[in-house]
Amino acid sequence: MAEQRIFVNIASYRDTECQWTIRDLFEKAAHPERIFIGVCWQSVPGDDDDCFQLETRPEQVRSLKFHARESRGVGWARSHAQSLWQDEEFTLQIDAHMRFVANWDEILLGMHNSCMSERAVLTTYPIPYTPPDQLTADAIVTIGPKFFDAKGILMFRSSTTPPANAPATPAPTAFCAAGLLFAPSAIITDVPYDPAIYFQGEEITLAVRLWTCGWDLYTPNKLVAYHDYSERPNRVRHWNDEVDWGALNETSMARVRHLLKMEISTSPEVLKDLDRYGLGAARTLSEYEHFSGINFVNRSIDGRVAIDPDALKKPTPAQDRQNTFTSIWKINGWGSPETKSGLGSTLSQTAAIRKSLPETLRTYHIRTLADVCCGDFNWIPEIAGLLDIYMGFDIVEPLISELAEKHQAHKNWFFRPFDAVLDQIPKCDAVLVRDGFTHFTAADCQRAIRLLCTSKTEYLIATSHPGGQFSEISTGQWYPMDLTAAPFCLPDPLATISEDLPGSKKTLGLWRLADLKDYL
Repeated sequence: MAEQRIFVNIASYRDTECQWTIRDLFEKAAHPERIFIGVCWQSVPGDDDDCFQLETRPEQVRSLKFHARESRGVGWARSHAQSLWQDEEFTLQIDAHMRFVANWDEILLGMHNSCMSERAVLTTYPIPYTPPDQLTADAIVTIGPKFFDAKGILMFRSSTTPPANAPATPAPTAFCAAGLLFAPSAIITDVPYDPAIYFQGEEITLAVRLWTCGWDLYTPNKLVAYHDYSERPNRVRHWNDEVDWGALNETSMARVRHLLKMEISTSPEVLKDLDRYGLGAARTLSEYEHFSGINFVNRSIDGRVAIDPDALKKPTPAQDRQNTFTSIWKINGWGSPETKSGLGSTLSQTAAIRKSLPETLRTYHIRTLADVCCGDFNWIPEIAGLLDIYMGFDIVEPLISELAEKHQAHKNWFFRPFDAVLDQIPKCDAVLVRDGFTHFTAADCQRAIRLLCTSKTEYLIATSHPGGQFSEISTGQWYPMDLTAAPFCLPDPLATISEDLPGSKKTLGLWRLADLKDYL
């Protein structure tokens, strides 16, 4: 163990702390002569000269220097730092703002030697310090999954254990921290850092790639390092400088979702070099999901849907909703030659419900119906003719104007512009929302149903796909929404009308709105 060399790779973006991190690495090492560092410096000459006031063992520090405007994000920078490796036996990846315990190198090598796997990766979130050297009380940190954010990126939480209660050896884990990762240097060639990952999704893709390539992740059982999590006044992030960082991040997150089979992308930018930076062949993604308890498609953790609750509370701006659905209507964005409301509103697709729905209306004494998200009224005129009052509501104002003019001879049919997330329906027996909510964000759907619950209407009839997999979509997109599953969790409907479509479980469910108030 004493002969093992360690290559430390660091990505530093305009960070004055990096020079002190390097000094602390050498000063605290038991064998500093066996430590070699590779740094990807990203800076602005002249403005960032204070990042380079101190040099420690320059003969053991390899550097690549880039102007900050050349930077493409954290994956790009870590990939460059990795390129400075020169066959050292072990590698340690860290952030640019860290402090270390005494003999950290021997501690890491000793822990690695105690792991059950020769392909062990030690990784965790370091506990905090405040520059220059104010250290937090010692603790052992374990990483766990928290929730999926609105973009489908798995976010993490951490828990701490006093060192006295730590396990005797490092414990297996399914997750990793990019800011402290120690392993044999074969990971550099086995799992090279993906330069296309901008920031979000860095750690979950790295964990899955390592695990599917046959590497085993472990939580250290001894304290090794500290990390500066503070908002230093002089610290600049890449997104503070780069006006186009949002586009880089969107492409990166689409790459994460494609890699984890959450969606399929055909974008050349998203798919670039995935043969080199993709998953491994030693174990499958499904095996990783079983091991970790994560289902990426369902966005669930240990069997429960886990979506960022704050993301679900944020409604789409009203003008954005109106613009989105108006644009889809104008260009026939759902592509049906029969109806601009989409293939699901054709006469053939609605044959079963056109036959069954009238009986349900009679059973529940529904004589006045509000049809929210009515679209172009293609399939429902026959049913509307059976009612005392039919009201068609839609957010697309030119469409409503066309319908009102076309059907003005029917004195008991009414068509009005309507935003289901903001507007209150008049009193009626039931509100029908067929295929409308399935194009809403979760936040918009929840707000719309809550609003309906405050109305004087008795029943809700809405599309639901039993067993459908939740997906946080953008307004106007679609997914097979199951209203009885998370995050909506409505009770089972009083009645269900099957749409009787091949390969689909699509139904219309009927709920009493008074029964839903406690579920939202």
